[in-house]
Order: sequence, then structure tokens, then C-alpha cells
Amino acid sequence: MRLLLISFIFFNLTGFASHIVGGEMYYDCLGGNQYRITLKLYRDCLSIEGAAFDDPLPITIFDGNNANLEVFYINYPGSTNLEVSFNSNPCVSIPNDICVEEAIYTKIIALEGSITGYTLAYQRCCRGPNISNLDAPEEQGLTITVTIPTAASAVCNSSPRFTNYPSLLLCANQELIFDHSATEPDGDEIVYELCAPNQGGDSNSPAPNPVPSPPYDLIDWGTGASTINPFVLGTISINSTTGLLSITPELQGLYVVGICAKEYRNGVLISTTVRDFLFTVMNCEIDLAAEITQQAELQTFVSFCQGLTIDFENESFGGTSWHWDFGIDGINSDVSTEFSPSYTYPSAGTYTVELIVSQSAGCSDTTTQTFEINEELSAEFTPPDPQCITNNSFDFIGEGIHPVGTTFGWEFGQFANPLTSADNNPSNIVFSNSGYIYITFTKNYETCIESVTDKIFIYKEPTIAFAVKDELKCAPYNSHLINQSQADTPIYSEWSFGDGSSTSTDTHPYHIYDTPGVYDVSLNIFTDSGCIANLSLLRPNLIEIFPSPVSNFSVSPLVQDEFEAHFTFTDETTVDVVKQWFYFGNGAFTPFDPYTYTYPEPGVYHPFQIVENQYGCRDKSYLTIKVNPVIPILVPNAFTPDGDFFNNTFKPVLYKPRKYQMYIYNSWGDLIYFSNDAYGEWDGNYMGKFAPEGVYIWRIIYNDFKYNLPQEVKGHVTLLR
Repeated sequence: MRLLLISFIFFNLTGFASHIVGGEMYYDCLGGNQYRITLKLYRDCLSIEGAAFDDPLPITIFDGNNANLEVFYINYPGSTNLEVSFNSNPCVSIPNDICVEEAIYTKIIALEGSITGYTLAYQRCCRGPNISNLDAPEEQGLTITVTIPTAASAVCNSSPRFTNYPSLLLCANQELIFDHSATEPDGDEIVYELCAPNQGGDSNSPAPNPVPSPPYDLIDWGTGASTINPFVLGTISINSTTGLLSITPELQGLYVVGICAKEYRNGVLISTTVRDFLFTVMNCEIDLAAEITQQAELQTFVSFCQGLTIDFENESFGGTSWHWDFGIDGINSDVSTEFSPSYTYPSAGTYTVELIVSQSAGCSDTTTQTFEINEELSAEFTPPDPQCITNNSFDFIGEGIHPVGTTFGWEFGQFANPLTSADNNPSNIVFSNSGYIYITFTKNYETCIESVTDKIFIYKEPTIAFAVKDELKCAPYNSHLINQSQADTPIYSEWSFGDGSSTSTDTHPYHIYDTPGVYDVSLNIFTDSGCIANLSLLRPNLIEIFPSPVSNFSVSPLVQDEFEAHFTFTDETTVDVVKQWFYFGNGAFTPFDPYTYTYPEPGVYHPFQIVENQYGCRDKSYLTIKVNPVIPILVPNAFTPDGDFFNNTFKPVLYKPRKYQMYIYNSWGDLIYFSNDAYGEWDGNYMGKFAPEGVYIWRIIYNDFKYNLPQEVKGHVTLLR
């Protein structure tokens, strides 16, 4: 059990009227039709106002048909305040505004044996308005009932009664385990369950007398609450046989809970005692806690079979002293005051270890933890060195620590002979498969089992193979030989290429065959570790080399102007070919020979030829040609007709003579010169006189040099004297 030093965020009930917070009723058969009726009633006692205890308290008796027989009264016996505690924790500071008082009403009444039995009922309103799990709690009271069975079912029966009242206060997110069992004077079977209390009475009729006839309505749960989960968030359960109640609420608040103790005789339900009570849940801050690290979570934990010595770990906080008891019966020396002690047990067994953590102020917390102690047992083995699969034979040695009486088990896998062994050191284990083989070694001693799995390696027999790419091979051919040999250890290779040239020790060699022909290739491999081998492989006629043609072509001319960019391509290959192609260096191509091609744009081009012979072997050759750009017409922008023999005329220059017209205009738009001669020129005169200096407009129309279509250009020229 954990004891807590806590601080509270609590509900202030001061200033509110007092309210009924629960109750229960049971009876004892005294013989001679005499019954002692006991009703325990609980109310909060922070105010003198509100629901006081009844004086006298009325209880209504109904027969088995729910007919009202009579009302009897019990005088107020006085009350006592219940102790407010967390399971009697001396370290808890109890808040001063939680108060619950108990009044125990008792009276002996006479009841004749009845063929229908009796129901006794008491009602009172109301519950407090701050209850968290009820809908409109201030309008819901409580009905406390008990049933006396028929004489045929149970003669002079006494009903169950609960032994203890649970703690009034709970910590949110802290578990409460409480013995909520009941006693039964007749020795009948009692079955426990969570149940919904009855409601009764309201603000208009807070203390009904007589009580209305059964059956009674159950309380109205609030949103999210229910009979089996009254805390909305959290858990609650009760052992149906022992009455052990476990509660872990998550939210602070006031919560109504109902517990039923059902009495069975010969499998027949004869009576039920219902306890209707209220829990107060608060947020608690833990300042002192005792906690022992579980065995499997220890930093030194390997297994439950690691020996008799345990290095304990202490997760406690808030304490100033520690007292350990290591749980050995019959001795008092198995103790320690160290924070995290180490202890060696005398023998294997299961021990309950107790730790008490204390503060100097006197508060303490106690916790226990169960430890399973066994003799040390460990399983190990060192994998034997690898062997070749041929004639392999492995010996294994079991290692580790074990007591006398330990049994052993080896599992060698499906390819082993034998498959298993019970010897600690088995020998002559033969395997029929290569590669990694997983081996498991197990030790058993009493309840302890320790296993280890590791692997051995078995070398496979080397194999030899090689290949060359399946493709047309034309001289000169750079062959790439692929070594497909396999071994688990390094392979050393020696190649012979069959053409009388040098050999190679590369794993995957390259070799150039210059001469057409058919060649044998051989490979020799050997290993010097693992499975030792020396293997040879000859592949006759593996490589056939075909002759290659020699491409040769000419282009005429090699240089042209862009308006005359016509080039003739001619095949000049001397070796027989069956196909040839000219590629013009701009994406265009042709298979024809000879062929004249006109380039559409100026530039430098690298045309090439591809030729192919009857074997499919090809060759390629390149040339370089040039297409020069051309300016179709050059027009000067000034001239000086001054008679000095330089620049005396205005004369445009055409790339080549073409149909041509030239017009010259003065600034008034008057035509002052015209010529249709491609070589015509203006000397700066107009009508036999010098034209004045100035700017003149010219217009020229000529047929272009590419498509022979008319083109018009305009501009101006400056005449200077």
C-alpha cells in the first residue's frame, strides 16, 4: 500500500445547507417473529441548516404485493462524525471542510411469517447540488430498502451488512483498493456487484411518510455516468466473491456510488443490501512515495535465472530513511537501510520484498514487490570455424554457467545429421547444405530455461562458368568476358583469349580482337581457402569476329554561299557494302548515292556516312562543309560627288545581277533619278545641274536570290559636296 503526503484542491461546502449523502438498511432475526431493524444514515455536517436527521425516523412496511401495511418509528439515537482519512494515512493533511456524520437507527419489531414476504422502505430528499454524476442532483433524494423473504424461502433470515465504510476522500488518478465485504449471520452465499441506488423524495415532498409503494425509480445518471462507471472518467470494479473494491477516478468531484450485497440460499436470491454512499475525489500532489523497481525493469536484469544476487533499485522519493526487508522467513538479518542495496539470497525461491520510506517528521510509506530468485543459468557457445561442405564434421562446446542437474539441448536445423543432441559438447555433426546454418543451444534447470542462437558457415563447392555478350562482333571488337564462377572465398582467374595474344588475370577482362575469325576462350580458376579447388573451362568457337567495311565519301564543293548551298554527296567506299546512308549534319539523311542536298541555312556542318556490309558490320566517316551567309544588297548612306575620284556616286551593290529598279526622291517627293540597270549609279546631278546637298530618299525593287520574288527596300542617303 502506498501512503501519500498530499495537498488538496477541495470543494468548499461551507455556506451550503447540509444534505443526505447515503445510507443502508439491514435486519437480524431474533426468533419468535422478532426482527432488529438497523438503518445507517449519513449526512454532511458542515451546516446546521438543511436535511437534519429524522427524529423520529419513519419506516414503512409493505407486503410482497406492495400493499402498505403500517409505519413504525425509530427515535433519533444521536450521531457521530466519521473519520476523514485516506486509508488511515498518517501523512495526509485532512481538509477541515469535509464532514460526514453517521446516525445508526435500530429498533426491534414483530413481523409474522408471511407467504409474500415484506419490504421495508425509507425515503429522504435531497442530495447536494454539487454532485458530479447525477442529473439535477438537488432534486434527487434516496430510497433505502431491505427485503424480508417469505417463510418458505428462509425461516428467520438475517440480511447481509457491510463491515467497513470506505474512505471518504479519494485522490484523482490514484488507485483505492478497499475491502467492501459484508457479513451474513446465517452463512448464506453473498455476491457483490455495482448497482444503481434508488431515488425518492423531492423538494416538494422531502420526507414522505408513508413512503410510496415499490418499485422505486433508480437515480438519474448525468452525462457519461452509469452504474458500472459512476466516475465518468476512471475505473471501478468489485470482486463478486470477495467484495474487494478497486477504484481509480480521474476527475475531481462528488460521486454517488451504489454497492449491492446479494444473499443467496441454495442458489435462490432471498435478500439484497444496498449501500448508497458518496465519494469526494480531489487532485493530490504526492510528496512521499515508496517504490521498488520491478525485477524485470532492473538495469542489471538479464533473466529470472541470473543468480542469487539482486541489485535492488529504489524509485522512492520524499524520504530521508529507508528500511528494506528482503522477505526471508524465519530470520531478521535480511534487512538493509541503504537506498539501493544489493542482497544475495541463500537459495532459490519467490520472495516478497518490503520497503518502508520515512521522513524525519514521522510519516512513512510502505510498498512491496515480488522477486523470483533462481540459480544462475546462462547458455553460450562459440561457433566453430567454417568448413567446406565436402567431408564436413562440426564439434560444439556448450559454455556458460549452470548448476548440477542442468539438462542440455541442441538444435542443428533440418540439414544436420543428427538433427538434435542432448549432450553439452556434441561432436561429429554433419551438414548437407552450405551457407549460414543457425544453431540453438538450450539449458534447462528446474523452472529456468536459457537459450542462445548463433550461426555457423559452411563453404559451398566452387563452380566455373563464363559468358560474353550476345551481339554482333565486328573487327576491331572489344570483348567483355563475364566471369560467372562462384565460391565463398576469393577466386583467382587466368584467361586465354584464343588469338595468341597475352592472357589476363582480371575477374571480368576486356580484350580487343583486331582480326576477323573464330576464337576459343578458356578460363582457369582456383581457390586457396574454404573449399580448395582448381577448375578449368574451355568454350570452343565462343567468339566470331566479322570484317568491318571502311566508310569513305566525298562532298562537292566544300564551301558554298547560302543562296547557292547545293552540295553533291558521293559514296567512294572501296570495300563491298550492301547499304549506305548520308547524314547531312542537320538531322536530314538519305540512302541514295550520289545525292545533291541543299542546305536551308548558313553554317558549318559535319555530314557523315554510314556503310554496312553483308554481316551487318558498319563503319562511319565524317567531313566538314561550310555554308556562308550572304548580304543580298549593300546600300551606302552618303556620297560626295566632288570630282576627287572617291565616293563620287551613289551605287547600291547586289549579290548578283537581278531584275532591278532604283528610285531617288528629293525632300519634296519629286523623283529625281531612276534606273533599271543592276549596275546603275547616281552621280548627284539632276536635270544637268548639281543637286543641292541634303538628304534624299531611295527605293529599290529587286528579285530575291532564293525564290526570285520581288523585294522592296527603302532608305535615305546624304549628298555632301
